[in-house]
Amino acid sequence: MISLQETKEFLRVDDDTEDALISSLIVTAKVLVEDVLRRPLADFDRIPEPIHQAMLIVTATLYEERQVSKDKSGVSVTDTLDMIRRMLFAYRKGAF
Repeated sequence: MISLQETKEFLRVDDDTEDALISSLIVTAKVLVEDVLRRPLADFDRIPEPIHQAMLIVTATLYEERQVSKDKSGVSVTDTLDMIRRMLFAYRKGAF
């Protein structure tokens, strides 16, 4: 699991005003990553670095794309999920 402090450093957020939002996004990222993996993170003795990075990337994308507009350019949540599926493929179980 990723910590709030580590995630804030990754996002380059210095204050505490969005801690609740970021904490919520961390939980959402965990659920999304576990869904891709088809297993809970608790199955791992030590979280492999690609899984760790995938959680940070998903959290960052959700944070940055929380106010979506038609004219906004950047990485979409769909593109991010496609990317983490490729990142996590080696760790994925065949089924839950």
